[in-house]
Amino acid sequence: METMSKKVRVIYYLFEVQNQPISVYAKEIESHLKYFVRLVNSDEYTLFENSKSLLRNSKVLYIIELRDDVSRWFYLTTGVKGIEKPKVAYEYEIGKEKGLEAVLREIAEGKAHRKWGVNKISAALQIILWGGFFILGYFGYENDKTGWISNFLPLVFLISGMIEGFRRGYKKKQKHTWKSY
Repeated sequence: METMSKKVRVIYYLFEVQNQPISVYAKEIESHLKYFVRLVNSDEYTLFENSKSLLRNSKVLYIIELRDDVSRWFYLTTGVKGIEKPKVAYEYEIGKEKGLEAVLREIAEGKAHRKWGVNKISAALQIILWGGFFILGYFGYENDKTGWISNFLPLVFLISGMIEGFRRGYKKKQKHTWKSY
C-alpha cells in the first residue's frame, strides 16, 4: 500500500441530464470551469491516471459527472465556481493511493452515491463491539464470575483496528455541503 505524499480531497458531483442532449448541458458546465479534462464513458483506469496527474499540483480534485440514459461524461478539474446544485455531492478525504483507486472505482462503476457504504458498516460494527464490551465489562465488575471479560480489552482494540483498516485508505464524508457562488 503506497501512501500519497499528502492527503487530498476528492469532491464528486453528479448531474443527471434529462430533456436535452448531454452535449448541450456539458457546454453550460464547461463555461464555469477554467481548466478541465473531459472523459466520455471512462473506465476506472483512465479516471485514475488523469486524476493522479491533476493531483500532482493540487490537494483538491473535483469530479463532475454528467449522466443521461446513453452516456456518462466526466470532468476532472481543480476548481469549480458558479455551477448549479448537483443531484449528488460527496467529498472524500484520501490519504493512500489505494484509497484513490477505490474511490475512482466506485465512481466509475456508478456506486458512489449508494446509501450503505463501508464507513456506515464499520461504524455500526464498532458500536456493537465497543458497546457489547462495555456492557459485559460493567456486569463483570459487578459480578466476579464474569470479571474475566476485562482480559479481552487488547482483543477488542485489535478487532477495532482491523475494522478501521477496512476503510480502504479513504474516508467518505456524508454529503458535500453545497455553497452557492
